[in-house]
Amino acid sequence: MDVSDKEIVEKPEEINARAEDVIQGTLKSLMQDSLDLQDSFRIKNVPVVQFLYEQRSYQPIWSAKGKFTAQGDSLFALIRKGERFGLFPADYNLTKLERLRTQLIGDTSSKEKKLDASLWAYSDMLLTADFLQAIKDSKVGRLLPDSVVAKDTTLTHEFFLKALHYYGTSSNTNFIAQLEPQHTDYLQLKMALQAFLDSAHFKNYTLIRTMDSTKIPSFLLKRLSEEDSTIIAGSTPDSIRVSDAIKRYQKRTGSKADGKITAALVNKLNNTDREKFIRIVINLDRYKQLPPLPEQYIWVNIPSFYLQLKDNDTLVLKSRVVVGKPLTKTPIITSAISDMITYPKWTIPESIIKKEILPGLKKDTGYTIRRGYTLVDTAGNEVNPYLVNWAKYKNSIPYKVVQGSGDDNALGILKFNFPNKYSVYLHDTNQRYLFSKSSRALSHGCVRVQSWEALAKFILRNDSTYTTNGVPVDSMMSWLSTKQKRYIPVRKPIPVFIRYFTCAVNDGKLLFYEDIYDEDKRIREKIFTDK
Repeated sequence: MDVSDKEIVEKPEEINARAEDVIQGTLKSLMQDSLDLQDSFRIKNVPVVQFLYEQRSYQPIWSAKGKFTAQGDSLFALIRKGERFGLFPADYNLTKLERLRTQLIGDTSSKEKKLDASLWAYSDMLLTADFLQAIKDSKVGRLLPDSVVAKDTTLTHEFFLKALHYYGTSSNTNFIAQLEPQHTDYLQLKMALQAFLDSAHFKNYTLIRTMDSTKIPSFLLKRLSEEDSTIIAGSTPDSIRVSDAIKRYQKRTGSKADGKITAALVNKLNNTDREKFIRIVINLDRYKQLPPLPEQYIWVNIPSFYLQLKDNDTLVLKSRVVVGKPLTKTPIITSAISDMITYPKWTIPESIIKKEILPGLKKDTGYTIRRGYTLVDTAGNEVNPYLVNWAKYKNSIPYKVVQGSGDDNALGILKFNFPNKYSVYLHDTNQRYLFSKSSRALSHGCVRVQSWEALAKFILRNDSTYTTNGVPVDSMMSWLSTKQKRYIPVRKPIPVFIRYFTCAVNDGKLLFYEDIYDEDKRIREKIFTDK
């Protein structure tokens, strides 16, 4: 007996007993993979669904005697208002569930229609599967592959059973909240989401996404016509009609009315409330991937171009930073400051040698000399670039490329080291004027810190509370003033989190940062493509 067979009963009181048999038979077959159900009857999370019903002797969870329980009504409300929780109602079969609900309630209230226990059983299992999915999405998000989520040691069968027991004793808001991160920035973003939804309009506008530049005008005209009924879309619009439509849009939105097709125009038209909501959801899910944060830590948010130093949830320091260019991205890193170096040398990474140094040497043999770089062989000897045939090298060279310490060094006069596989670090810079720019994705991948001195002083003073062997701040300042290269061990390593968040809340205002590495776009197209 399974959900594909009708089980007609005469009275509502008879539904539960038959539904139990249907639920047990269906899940048994699904677990054995011996049931060839139509796609319309498929459910997710079968092993956990089976476990939950087994604990209840296969009794329905969300309905009883032909009526949805208060718990069932609450789950319907959670799914309907999914956006409030950073969820997509369509992910939890809202349309199908609403149709089933209407049909089942109608059948029960009618004296003429037959009561199908199989349909009640199916709706119950579908609700259970969606309940489990909502818990997964709220707790760990949707950015990890299912294979990784399945290995999460917190998402045990017993965890879901406890969640089910707790669900009936709590409001939807409190239930979801106890699954989510308690990170202050996450909670602020979640609160800002509510305000955003109060004024958002989720109209399905045409997204202008094509690699074929010849198709952009027709996509553009169609998109503009969706906001302005006086604009007539067409498959092959002429340039004058497109320009006039753009000017009309620009005048309406207070932009310069030049009628030109630009990347900024396309991005603005694509940045609808629906797309903003998806970006908020992506960033909420990023917080769900964070490990527990310590009392003290350094937080670098790549898209915002800022570093923050937190101590017991207090913002001790905020500094502008320069991060990697889109071609030389700053990676996501979790580490801890291990040491600092005054007046450091810069050993140029292989990636930069391949992309810049070697091509430079092939064009100009004196390239490294003019840049102030030294070539060093494996024995530590300096190499004369004019005596090397650079044309024979393709991707690498058998030499280190080093820039000596000094005020002109690319690392500036202080470097912060932390273990990582990317050879990335925080440092001062000899190009301090770059901090005045609003967009600061300009480095080869390392993070240049404007307030490096304040950060270094905090680290040393923090060391002094931990050990008597720490380096005094005065010593570091003396070495800097006399331009000495010194290694400074950090006795109390401060964790470093380099992350990529394109949404934030500042003074209660929701901010969207530029998706400089197209990470939001990649996730949007890979995971939320049907939204």
